[in-house]
Amino acid sequence: MSKPDRTVLVQTGRVALGVGAMVALMLIVYAILGRLSAAVACGGVYSGALGVANFFVMGLLVQRITDRMAEKQRTEQEIADLSIQMQNRMKISYNMRMIALFALLVLGIAVFKFDALATILPSVFPSVVIRILQITEAKKAPDSKGSEQP
Repeated sequence: MSKPDRTVLVQTGRVALGVGAMVALMLIVYAILGRLSAAVACGGVYSGALGVANFFVMGLLVQRITDRMAEKQRTEQEIADLSIQMQNRMKISYNMRMIALFALLVLGIAVFKFDALATILPSVFPSVVIRILQITEAKKAPDSKGSEQP
């Protein structure tokens, strides 16, 4: 297995910061509502960490696929065949990661007795953070190409 490249590490760090901020915000809301407890805090941190780990594993798979596509010259047919193989691998990886994530969330709620909502809610935070990052990157892109500011 290859070492994670800089892009995977940087993007995972960005997602981790965003998820951490959202978990903190969630815990503040729980505190304001008077419902903050160890079960809530542990469930939020646990689920947030699982979401970041899931993103990291996906990043490693994308890196491996990209490396494999670039490792040698290929004919158009070989590229098409390899592309289909990689799409299938991504689908299988997604399904396996979602099953594992679901099982680990159930484990946290059933075995560790984490608060159910505080455990389930952060599992969507990585998707929200990714969308926010995509929107901010899209807004930056036209400015950076047409601007001469440093």
